[in-house]
Amino acid sequence: MYISYIVKRFFRIYLPFFILIILSYGLFTALEPQYINGLSDWFNTVGTNISMTTLVDNIVMTGSDVEKLDPVVWSLIVEMRVSIIFPILFFALRKASWQTLLLSAGTAFVLGTGVLFFIGQKFLIGQTIFHTAFFILGIGLFLHQSKLKDFIGKTKLEVLVISLILYLHVMFLNLMGLGNIQVISDMLEGFGAVGILLVCYHSIRLQSELNKPLYRALGRYSFSIYLVHCLVFIPLIHILYPYHLTFITMEGLSIPLIGIFAVIVYWLVEKPSQTLGRLVGNNIEAHMTISGDLMKGREKFEQ
Repeated sequence: MYISYIVKRFFRIYLPFFILIILSYGLFTALEPQYINGLSDWFNTVGTNISMTTLVDNIVMTGSDVEKLDPVVWSLIVEMRVSIIFPILFFALRKASWQTLLLSAGTAFVLGTGVLFFIGQKFLIGQTIFHTAFFILGIGLFLHQSKLKDFIGKTKLEVLVISLILYLHVMFLNLMGLGNIQVISDMLEGFGAVGILLVCYHSIRLQSELNKPLYRALGRYSFSIYLVHCLVFIPLIHILYPYHLTFITMEGLSIPLIGIFAVIVYWLVEKPSQTLGRLVGNNIEAHMTISGDLMKGREKFEQ
């Protein structure tokens, strides 16, 4: 049911997002970080020149000033927006051929790129349209998984090698001293990630490896790691910078702290949010089912 689905997505995405945004605002307000020469504008934007307007813009997901509190949350805003229309997308494309799916995804890529070209990152409109393409590709992978299974089974190694190259191509370009076009790199990295996931999904050997405790733990805490990593290493660098430590040392110190805070956030924020979302969503489904049954019973009685 759509309402139940939206409620579950709200608790899964928005509630952890909301709590982390509040925490990040409090953290940077207390810390008052200053510009550090030699570091990128991206780094120095986080936590500096923030105001109540910054907080409100982030809370209501306008897409403005997303880089000032927790710079990774732009993707959660995009995911929340696309989640609202995802059932409509799935219903519209549920019988689509691969050609139609690829055309739809390509159209989203082109439109999103066009919007980004004309208005940039404003309100994340272009990013939302652009990344809708990946959701469309996900629908295609689900609908045509049996055909993909046969294909991957025959070309597993080739798909894995090509996917790794696509996913890591920016690193290769940087090593060669070459630049890249962001939107094209995002698209290629997305295709690479899809290919890697497909190979893992259809490889018993890789699944066995990924079932080991270390990888299962990384998978469990991955969302929380994603949410907190900038809120750990950026403030830590600001705190330790006056002591003239190397950046590699400061970043190295941040790694165990990111893990510790991610575990804390998982058990105190992410896990309870998921549980509460399922509880509320299931209650809504049960209530609507009972209401539907009562309506049917009433109609039969009146007849």
